[in-house]
Amino acid sequence: MKKSILIIPIALIMFSLAIPVMTLAAQDSPATKCLITEDLSGYGNISCPAAGNDCDFDDPDDDCAMCCTVNTILKATNWVFLGVMAISAIMAILGGYFILTAGGNADQVTKGRDYIRNSIIGLTVALLANAIPAVVRNVLGLG
Repeated sequence: MKKSILIIPIALIMFSLAIPVMTLAAQDSPATKCLITEDLSGYGNISCPAAGNDCDFDDPDDDCAMCCTVNTILKATNWVFLGVMAISAIMAILGGYFILTAGGNADQVTKGRDYIRNSIIGLTVALLANAIPAVVRNVLGLG
């Protein structure tokens, strides 16, 4: 009963914080351009503007739909990579701390080893997330 009493106000606060974000995310008209933030020069037959420039959907010289899609995939995988790397480093440090402060307690040593093992798994996931754009590029024949 106490948990449900705590969950309801927290859910209401989270919902009230999310409403302005959802309202601001709604657009009145469809997008006409996107900002290219990644270097897409090595992507085969796709004609994209240089990084830091806008790709206008009305421009017949650029394939903006594909440029914006690939750019978004690269940005998302870079964020996943950075996030998982940070969490993995924290987990490894925490695992080392548990091992060093175990003081002969076998459960603490096991807990530390589990943290370190899971951080290695996290590193593997991060590296795979960073490799996905290269795999997609090769499958689509863009690189």
